[in-house]
Amino acid sequence: MSTAPSNSESTRVSLSRPLWERQGLVRVVSSFAIASTLVYLAWRVTSTSGKSALWLFVALFALESWTLMRLVVDVRVLWTVPKTTRPELCEVLSVDIVVTTFHEPVQVVRATLLGCNAVSYPHNTLLVDDGGRPEMRDLAAELGASYLHREDTTGARAGALNHAINSSTAELLFMLEADQVPLPDALHAIAGYFHDNRVAIVQTPMEYLNRDSILHSSPNRHERSYANEVLGPARGHLGGALWEGSASLVRRVALASVGGVATNSTTGELQTTVRLHSLGWSTRYHAEPIVQGLAPHNLSAFLRQRERWARGHVGVVRTADHPLSAHGLLREQRWCFTQLLLDYVQAAVDLGYFLVLLTVLWTGLIPLDASVLGLAMFWAPAFIARSLAAVALSRGRLRFGETAARRMLTFEIHLKALLTVLIGIHKRFAPVERTGVDEGGLDVIEHLKLLTAMTLVLEVVLGVRMLDALIGWPLSSMQGLALIASALIGAAILWLALQVLGVFVRRRQHRSFYRVDTDLGGYADGQLVKVRDLTPAGAGLVTTALLAPGSRVHLRLRLPDARGGASTLDLQAVVRNQTSNQEGNRFRVGCRFVGLTKDEVNQITEYASVVRPYQLLRGTTDSAQLRGSNREVWPVDR
Repeated sequence: MSTAPSNSESTRVSLSRPLWERQGLVRVVSSFAIASTLVYLAWRVTSTSGKSALWLFVALFALESWTLMRLVVDVRVLWTVPKTTRPELCEVLSVDIVVTTFHEPVQVVRATLLGCNAVSYPHNTLLVDDGGRPEMRDLAAELGASYLHREDTTGARAGALNHAINSSTAELLFMLEADQVPLPDALHAIAGYFHDNRVAIVQTPMEYLNRDSILHSSPNRHERSYANEVLGPARGHLGGALWEGSASLVRRVALASVGGVATNSTTGELQTTVRLHSLGWSTRYHAEPIVQGLAPHNLSAFLRQRERWARGHVGVVRTADHPLSAHGLLREQRWCFTQLLLDYVQAAVDLGYFLVLLTVLWTGLIPLDASVLGLAMFWAPAFIARSLAAVALSRGRLRFGETAARRMLTFEIHLKALLTVLIGIHKRFAPVERTGVDEGGLDVIEHLKLLTAMTLVLEVVLGVRMLDALIGWPLSSMQGLALIASALIGAAILWLALQVLGVFVRRRQHRSFYRVDTDLGGYADGQLVKVRDLTPAGAGLVTTALLAPGSRVHLRLRLPDARGGASTLDLQAVVRNQTSNQEGNRFRVGCRFVGLTKDEVNQITEYASVVRPYQLLRGTTDSAQLRGSNREVWPVDR
């Protein structure tokens, strides 16, 4: 028996981009980018040495050759991006959902366990608590999950997963972090992959409930949209899907065959993936969102998360599981691992470009000797083609210049990761906060110290060079095309760096809970209201009645549940604020709930974290469809 067809393509969270979804066009553009860059480099070697400083000529040529190599690797990996379709479900495999927690707030773990309870595929739920907290034990008992606690927390989250592997007897384990809420049809979507006995892991996208996070450029677009919708499927097509440790379904015996999750790095998932591939296991990627987590809420949390990823991924080259030398990997899999590692080496290349630019501006020496016509014939076509190829290969998920801006943001932590490999420093696993606020402001500079310092240095050097161009002092003479080109490049980089810093300096987000948008109606003191947003903490209402701040209001709501039914709630709330429209006949009211029972908290949490996300991601507000996705279609005795 099979499930209903997937709606992932029609309800994908990113906007439709029909131009760059044309595989043939992407291949033509990327092939032209490689060809034009090859022609440019050949011209560089044969025609641009002239009056250039030899060491600068060689340095810039080496950096440009690296750019070509990166392009070739990206084109190879992203040549084909298949569409995701759900596999047939032919038999029931036993599943344990594994939720790991350490220090996350109770309300975060509550939402995840409620989501686990709503998953329709037959399963058990295991809550693995490395914090040993009594409130987690009580929560597991309340919501019907088995509670596991390790006395020895060696290996951090990887150790917790290994504890679950050793404690479980299920064929498959659905791995979730404490903040990741599965949708009701999550296991129906991907369990069918495991009818192939070679499949060890199916990885799914990292999607987020809090759409006002540090990652989101808009409610429907975030920093990982490209990785989720393009990079993951492309690597999966080559047999090189990378396990990310969570939002994934794994075969328990496969992990056991490689000794469990690797624990000797901050991200043992990459090592584990290499070990599985070495033994001939297959990994797949399913691009349909089936889990929603919480994105880092501020820049500090984001950078700590990415620093851990960078240190773990780069650090794997110091182990016996080096993906470029480990035995048993297919050539296509090595292409995928190479692309991943080159992303981190790119920070050193960007530093090299920056130092060449500073040298040119400060000394007046030039790295190539060329005319305007030569640059227009060879450099410009290659640069434009590579810029187009970056957008094309991302299938439109990345905008022009966006890749450079993202590299600036992670520049410092990637350099640090490379240094740790060179000097062999090992850093302990550090969990990332999932809740909080974002104050923005000048604290951003503290977290982006190197980018700030480089921006100031470039600003000073560029300013001094412009002063010299005006009055002939204090630097060595630099005129004509060399001055114009280096000044324009410097100004463009300076503008982009200031944009990156400015975005985060200006950012403010003071809500501890994300306000989930709703389309509900209700009654406040008997008056009809529209419920605009809802969390277990409170609600945002639109009403024609005047509700004074500080007043108490009786709110009646009818909430759909994850089983396709609905419940009526009678809640007490205190009005916190009220704003009116220009005509003064409609009011936006913010309320905070008081005196909620545990059942009411669970019902609101289930709606906000399970039901409403399902409606948004699957493109339906029909509770009957959710009920259909949530029915148990097989009799199972677990």
